[in-house]
Amino acid sequence: MYKKITKNEKVTRKISDAHSADNYLTKETTENISLAINRLDGKLDLIKTVNERVFYFISADVDFTIDNEKVHFEDGEVLYLSKDTNYSANGRFEAIVVNSPAFGVIKE
Repeated sequence: MYKKITKNEKVTRKISDAHSADNYLTKETTENISLAINRLDGKLDLIKTVNERVFYFISADVDFTIDNEKVHFEDGEVLYLSKDTNYSANGRFEAIVVNSPAFGVIKE
């Protein structure tokens, strides 16, 4: 099985005034993994992951606070977050974000 997803099929979600996501691969296709292009220009409020999450920063100048530790990210770097990790961010980025299982799917 395969599925080609074109840029015309993406679903853009405005998460906040500073944060948006172009959703390409979603739980409607497979519950195992999701993929989106996220953009931030400002502050990202505290989030607790309910799944594993990977950010590949296409462009970035952003500070993440991960479980109370401040970490800076720039273009071409990768951030892996395990399940139940708390994080927030401040700055700007465009990133490919992969979730396993897919965003919105909670597996115990």
